[in-house]
Amino acid sequence: MGTFRGLATGFRWVVAACSLGVAAAPCTVFAQQVGSVKIGGQSPPVFEYVYRNYAVDEGFLAKQGLKSEFVGFTAGVTSMQALASGSVDFACEGISSILAADQAGADFRIVIVPNAESTYLILANDSIAKPEDVVKKKWAVSQVGAISQTYAFLWLDHFGLKNDAVDWIPVGGTSARARALIAGQVDVTMVSPGEWLRIKGQKGVKMLSNLAEVVPPLPLSACATTAKMVHDKPDVVQRYVNGMLDAIRFARTPEGKKGYLASLQKYDDEGFTPEQQDQLFELYLGHNASRYAIDPNGGMNPEVFQNNMKSLIADGTIKQTYPLDKIWDSRFVEQYLAENGWYDTKTGKAGLYLRDLIKE
Repeated sequence: MGTFRGLATGFRWVVAACSLGVAAAPCTVFAQQVGSVKIGGQSPPVFEYVYRNYAVDEGFLAKQGLKSEFVGFTAGVTSMQALASGSVDFACEGISSILAADQAGADFRIVIVPNAESTYLILANDSIAKPEDVVKKKWAVSQVGAISQTYAFLWLDHFGLKNDAVDWIPVGGTSARARALIAGQVDVTMVSPGEWLRIKGQKGVKMLSNLAEVVPPLPLSACATTAKMVHDKPDVVQRYVNGMLDAIRFARTPEGKKGYLASLQKYDDEGFTPEQQDQLFELYLGHNASRYAIDPNGGMNPEVFQNNMKSLIADGTIKQTYPLDKIWDSRFVEQYLAENGWYDTKTGKAGLYLRDLIKE
């Protein structure tokens, strides 16, 4: 057992306990309450976003001394607007929306990227046999400018199609988009694997493409706060990052799985069967899952950010690349890794050196 040394100078720690050997006993800090935070994000959440609710529901942020509340929005881009207005303290959405907000005058800093890899799937009706068939078709997105549209731009570009090749239809979250496709209101859309698992077998709907197979690595969702929060309350930001990563790591344990699925059931408005829940868990949090889909090591990958910015310039979402220190602050994830070590998703062990993972 090691002692967790927090960044928050001047606060009295009540208990500081950390197991660096296995994830079954995540490194958590039990502290006196030092503040309240509101966290904005998509609701109802897709499976890979449930960690946000789970961190609140299961007390991981409370153990960091933060009284927390999750504030749900129909689309992640709305949470960015709430962050800009001061309605929430942290918000999670695609990097494209965060950069677009910064370009429009916001001053945000990405502090953690739990969903460091896109798992989106392109679904279409039976009239579409190949990518070129989407021309002049109705494509459902959550909102104009959301990642469900900006990432679709990249997919279209891969096949030599322009952004205006399709008719963009704002519909709502991934479940709403799937319903619109099934009802014949739209012809194509992008959804999470969980949504595809739920509607797979529906007549007239098929998977056209896996986004990750045709585009560079794309973070599905990053969590940001304001530059003012980073400057004025770095201890609160650190505690937020600690709580999120503790939750993500503990979710991979048998006990954690029960809590994670309980949070899924609490917010799921479509009703995944127990079998589907197990399939989703294995896809995202099992030993053979991608370590980047729900990243227990924070997902602050500079090459992915840089490639993402280049792609966003190419499709016209942003005008220029930004120095990384202007759009992200990696020190909070770095501090967590420094004190808790790296996590190996295949063995379920934490407290590792980076070289241990590289040896794989």
